[in-house]
Amino acid sequence: MNLDTNPALIITAKHRWWLLFSICTGAFLSHFTAGVVNVSLPSLTSVFQKDLDILQWITTAYLLVITALLPIMGKMGDRYGHGLIHNMGYLIFAVSSLLIALSPNVLVLVSFRILQGIGAAMFQATNIALIQLCYPKEQRGRALGIMSSVVALGAMTGPLAGGLIAERLSWHWLFLVHLPAAAGAAALAWRFIPMQRPNGDLPSIDRVSALLFVAIAASVTYGLSSGNAQGWFSPIILSVFGGGGFVLTLFLRRDLRMPVPFLPLQVLRVPSVSSGLVISCISFVLINAVLVVMPFYLSHMTSYPPVYIGLIMTAYPLLFAISSPVSGHLSDRINPRLLMLTGLAFIVTGLAVFSCFLADMTVPGLVAVLAWIGLGMGCLAAPNNGYIMRSVLFRYAGSIGGMIALTRNAGMALGAALGLGMVTGHTGTELSFADFERIFRINVIIGLCSCAALGYGAYLERRSKSISKQSEETGC
Repeated sequence: MNLDTNPALIITAKHRWWLLFSICTGAFLSHFTAGVVNVSLPSLTSVFQKDLDILQWITTAYLLVITALLPIMGKMGDRYGHGLIHNMGYLIFAVSSLLIALSPNVLVLVSFRILQGIGAAMFQATNIALIQLCYPKEQRGRALGIMSSVVALGAMTGPLAGGLIAERLSWHWLFLVHLPAAAGAAALAWRFIPMQRPNGDLPSIDRVSALLFVAIAASVTYGLSSGNAQGWFSPIILSVFGGGGFVLTLFLRRDLRMPVPFLPLQVLRVPSVSSGLVISCISFVLINAVLVVMPFYLSHMTSYPPVYIGLIMTAYPLLFAISSPVSGHLSDRINPRLLMLTGLAFIVTGLAVFSCFLADMTVPGLVAVLAWIGLGMGCLAAPNNGYIMRSVLFRYAGSIGGMIALTRNAGMALGAALGLGMVTGHTGTELSFADFERIFRINVIIGLCSCAALGYGAYLERRSKSISKQSEETGC
C-alpha cells in the first residue's frame, strides 16, 4: 500500500488547518533562526571577544547536528509515531532557545545550540510524513506548497531580523525573538497533531548503522562548510573527506547485509524516489550558489549599500513563497512532472540570462531574473516532494521525509561551497564580470543535468509500469 492509497486520518477541515499552521510554524522557525544567527556572527565577535573561526561553530554545529540526525529522526518517527517525535522536537527547540539566551560564554552557547539543532531535526524530519498522514491525496500538494512557501519566508525574514537585532538590541534577542512563536507552536502541536503510534511491531533501529551515518553526514557537512576557510587540499579537509569515504564504505557493506536496513534501499530503487531526491539536491545546489554569489557580485561590482543589496535579494524568496502554494495545489490535479520540468526550465533560463548578460543588467533586470528563478523554485519544490512521497509505503514515510530534508541541506551546503569556492578562488586578483558569468554558466550545466535526471526518472517509471502490466497480463 503506498501513500496515495493510505487513508488520511479522519479529522475535520478546521483541525487540519490548525495542524498545518503548527507544522508550518516549525518550518518557518528553523530557517528563520538560521538566518538570524548567520547574519549576526560578525557582531558577536566583539560581544564575546572571540575570533570568527570560533564563533562560526554557532552556525556550523547547528547545521551539522540537523544534517546528521535527519534520517535518524525520520526512522524514529516511523517507529514511535511522527507526531510524538515532531512535538518533542518543538519542546526541545523552545527550551534550548531560552537556554542559549542565558548562556554565560561561547562554549555553553554552542552546547545549547546543538540541543536546538536536535529539536529542529526532529520536526524537520517528520513534517512531510505528518502531512501525508493527515491530508487526503487530493489536498497534499497544496499543503506541501504552503509549507514550502513558509520555508522561503523564514529564509527571507531571518537575515533582515538578524540585521536589525544586531544593530539595535543585545545579542540575547537573536535567540529570544522567536521564543513566543516556538512556545505557541508547541502548544498547538500538542493540541492538534496526532501522536498515535504505527500499527504493528516495527523492528528496532540499527544503532551501529545510525552512528556510521551520523559520522558520514557530519564529515561531509563539516568538510563542505570549512573547505573554503581551511583550503580544499589542506590535511584537515582531506582527512575529513577521506575518513567520511571510509565510513561510507563500512555503512554500505553493513546496510546491504541487514534484514531491515537503516536506509530503505528498496524504496530508493523506485525511479520517482531516487530521481526526485537527486533533483531536490541539485535544485538547492543551484539556488544556494545564486544566493551566495549574487551578494558578492553586488558588493564588488556596484556601490550599493548592504540594505539595498538585501532588498534586491528578497525578490527570490518572495516569488518562491507566492508560487509554492499555487504549484502545490496544481500538483494535486495535474502530472507533477510537468510542473517540475517547468520549474527547472525557469531556473535554468534565469541562470542562462545571468551567464550571458550580467554585465549589462540594470537593477530592475536583476530583480526580475531573481524573481523568475524564485518562481521556478516555487514550481519545483512542492510538486517534487509529492512526486517522491506518492510511491512510498507509509511505514517508510519518516525515513524518506528525512531523506528529502537531508538532500535539501546537502544541496544548500554544496551550493554554498561551489559559489564561495569560485568567488574566493581569485586570491590576489580582482573579480570581473566574466568571473561571475562563468560561475552561472557552470550552474546552467548542472541545471541541465537535473533536467536529464528528471527525464531519465520518468523513462524508468514508465518502463517499470510497462513491465508490471505485462507481468499481470501473462500471469507471471
